[in-house]
Amino acid sequence: MRVVIFGGTGLLGSSIRNNLEKKKISCFVSSLTKKSDFKSNLLSKKKIFNFLKKIKPHVIINCSGETDVNLCNKNFDEAYKSNVKTIKNIVFATEKLKKNTYLIHISTDQVYDSIKPSEEDDVSISNNYGASKFLGEIEVRRLNNSLVLRTNFFGKSNSINRLSYTDYIISNLSKKKKIYVPSNVYFNPIHIHHLNEIIFSLIMKRVKGTLNVGSRNSISKYAFAKKVAKKFKLNLKYLKSYKSIYSKHKRPLSTFMSTKKLKKKKIIQIPEIQSGIKMI
Repeated sequence: MRVVIFGGTGLLGSSIRNNLEKKKISCFVSSLTKKSDFKSNLLSKKKIFNFLKKIKPHVIINCSGETDVNLCNKNFDEAYKSNVKTIKNIVFATEKLKKNTYLIHISTDQVYDSIKPSEEDDVSISNNYGASKFLGEIEVRRLNNSLVLRTNFFGKSNSINRLSYTDYIISNLSKKKKIYVPSNVYFNPIHIHHLNEIIFSLIMKRVKGTLNVGSRNSISKYAFAKKVAKKFKLNLKYLKSYKSIYSKHKRPLSTFMSTKKLKKKKIIQIPEIQSGIKMI
């Protein structure tokens, strides 16, 4: 099996690649770095198609896109270019291959904003970042043989270019730097190891449609940071909480994703957040 990973040297892409290569799957990486097999210009349909035509992948995983929420909220044009136009070009090139290639597109939990667990149809857009990611999902659905995977993950980063959320917490508290984390924003992220195993199983089963992938329970970001700090015996006095205000911060207050649909796939037992924290 040949797999192309767009954004393959980033935080998630590099981790997916390592996991798939351990399973003896050939991976070809596209990114902006010298370590890639194809130096990304995802704004060029022709270059994407020529790369895919050369590799003839059975599977494409798209991890590319702009994840800086503040930047996307300030500049929707940039968000659209990075999170919509690029995947539109990937879909175009994939269709042109005429190989029935399977496409997995990594999306976000920030297309939700609800106190109760959001199922896949319960979309509630609250900022430009979420809007751009959702518009990208619409492009993906033009391919029948595709999966949109909405997720939020944590764990040690393998990328020299990107820290994970837990890396950020550990690094700053270790250096006795104050960090400010919202106490009223809730989410259910999953450890990157569990996410990788789920992605592998989804590839093997060729699951299609839209799927939430998260932990079984939700937690506030402050409580999450506190648990991580306690695990590494870091000084909690540098961890400060605040109340997120939508009019100021433009963030959904709850992106708790329902994992009922994932559970029905019988891929793995859906983990709790605490079990993921123990793995860091």
